[in-house]
Amino acid sequence: MLKYLLMSCLVLSSSLAVAQSPTPVMIARPEAFKTLVNPNCSHCVDEAKRRSEELRHDDPVLSWTRGYSDGGVIPIRFFLNTYRVISDSYGVFVYDPDAGYARGFAPSYQFSFYGWRNGVMVMKHQDGTLYSCLTGLAFEGPRKGDRLTPVPTVLGSWGEWIKLYPHAVAYHMFDKYQPVELPTTDQADSIASRPGMIDSRLKAQDLVLGVRVEGITKAYPLAGKYQLLQDTLNGEPIVVLRKGKSAAAYRRLATQPRKYKGPKPNPFGISPPDRGEPKPPGTLEQPARALTLRETASGIVDDQSGSTWDVAGRAIDGALKDWTLQPLDTVVCKWFAWSAENPQTQLAGEKPAPSPGKAAQADKNQTMKMIAGSAEFLRVLPKPMALLKAIDAKSQTVTLLLDGEKIAKVWPVEPDAEIKVNGWWGRLEQFKSGDSVWVWLKLDRQKNPVSVCMLADEASEYDCHGMYRESSSGVAVRFTPREIDNKRTEQRAWLRQRWETQGLPGTLTFHHIFSGELEIMLDHEAMRWGRSLHEGDVVHVSAEPSIKAVVKHVTPWRERTMLRLVVGELESSGLKPGQRLNLKMPILSLELDESPYPADLGRARTIEERVEWFLSSTYCVCGIKGDICTGQFYTLASCNPNGCGSPNALRKELRQQIAKGKTDREIWDELVKDNGSLVLKPHLLP
Repeated sequence: MLKYLLMSCLVLSSSLAVAQSPTPVMIARPEAFKTLVNPNCSHCVDEAKRRSEELRHDDPVLSWTRGYSDGGVIPIRFFLNTYRVISDSYGVFVYDPDAGYARGFAPSYQFSFYGWRNGVMVMKHQDGTLYSCLTGLAFEGPRKGDRLTPVPTVLGSWGEWIKLYPHAVAYHMFDKYQPVELPTTDQADSIASRPGMIDSRLKAQDLVLGVRVEGITKAYPLAGKYQLLQDTLNGEPIVVLRKGKSAAAYRRLATQPRKYKGPKPNPFGISPPDRGEPKPPGTLEQPARALTLRETASGIVDDQSGSTWDVAGRAIDGALKDWTLQPLDTVVCKWFAWSAENPQTQLAGEKPAPSPGKAAQADKNQTMKMIAGSAEFLRVLPKPMALLKAIDAKSQTVTLLLDGEKIAKVWPVEPDAEIKVNGWWGRLEQFKSGDSVWVWLKLDRQKNPVSVCMLADEASEYDCHGMYRESSSGVAVRFTPREIDNKRTEQRAWLRQRWETQGLPGTLTFHHIFSGELEIMLDHEAMRWGRSLHEGDVVHVSAEPSIKAVVKHVTPWRERTMLRLVVGELESSGLKPGQRLNLKMPILSLELDESPYPADLGRARTIEERVEWFLSSTYCVCGIKGDICTGQFYTLASCNPNGCGSPNALRKELRQQIAKGKTDREIWDELVKDNGSLVLKPHLLP
């Protein structure tokens, strides 16, 4: 399977006229610029009065365009030109005039300026990890491979932004913040760190808008005078909005205005997730609207309402005034920097790679059909929608009125059932009476339904089937990608707190009375946390009192994780195999919890252990439709007993990649790039 998935990547790579230096040059100069941490905040309307004689109408600003008070504005001459990194509760904001960009990432107090690499600024986390200021990708240190969450930003001028958003956040401009004119020459260290050869498709200093969608990147040159570009990237319809040198890219989905709370940062500068409340107060939740935008003499207008949209992706007049387009990960920068950090980038206007001939495509389709086999174990399970009438979390039961039935019935919920809330794992107590739910029913040997083995709310069912994507007809969608992402972020934070205080759920599968060894099988939801454990880590097993244990071995088992623990004499004498337990462990760092890479990537394993690790860490992306493919909802390793050829095909390809000397990270990157986000999450193709 991997062989076919890699074909498009190889074709694309061969079409690029790129000659990069084999090893990027890193120049460390942490003393070159001070970092500003958590400056005092104000609002544009107040700061305009305070520094009225010094703030110019054309003063360049970096604006974050979403969140509390419709975002905020940073005058570059007063702040970012002196402090190239601002580490704040609104975001980590960076300015790299040599590479031609300024942008923002998720809030933190823990970053500082460090130097240059590839001609691009580098910042350092307090734990020693080095990040590209352009892409937010960690390239060295404990979090290597992590990617920071972007904060939507756009460049503009002070006069424009205060006119449109006078109440946006601004930093309090104390006298110590004096304007410093922008540099007219590049830093010598920045120049010295640049690649020896530059991608020849554009000139090194040409400005482009770089866009990233789930690992696929594309550059849009800012030559010409266009205001609007329509495109499709990684299968998603997107729009590029531009005004002068300001540009940003968005999904063609607009969401209603929302009011967000101000930051309430913890000691690290991170605030609790905030979905916001619809504006004005009391407004009902509305679905996102799919828009068709067009360029007119008066600006960018949507055909649905006639509203005008600014470069920040916000409607500034009309029926949709204050609605916002869903932002993508975008940045305006110089071509040499974008192409150095994204060597496989597509380029707008470039001819696509030739598609395989009809015969080759037919062979591929037939091979994939053979690989898919008959992985249909899930097809026998009843999967009705239902109305939830009552929940008893203590006794693990739910009362359901199944679709098509007239009488509600009490159902036991399996101890290790998959519970899905807001597109993530959850708990029974999060449901409430009246919820519409999706249910999987476990069958006995006579095929009679006897219990609930999966319970999902509407958002999770919608996300699982991938039906929240924009419809081609432009009809309003029920849940948008942004809404699902926001719900999932909130749920992840909620469940993370639960794991911290109560531990990871699992089942005692083996208890060796005389050796003091336990084996606990952690549930599906514990994949990342459980697999981050190392031999020798100290954990605690829930009991009365709790049992201190030392990790002896960690093994992925399909989508679950098996832990072998050693406990003290008689500590576990009261435990019985089959008993449900919680395992409290050292808290996983937020950065590692949110990393695009598994926590146990790259550990020492035999070749076969590496192969099985991949199958136990990814989900199937074969073309089987409906609620029937086990490896789509569980990990690919769970296809094994069901007669499906896909796992063995991938095993063969993985062994070949390993034989070529590729690292786990390199193989992982190829899998994700060529298969998209579905390879990383449970799903079921509609």
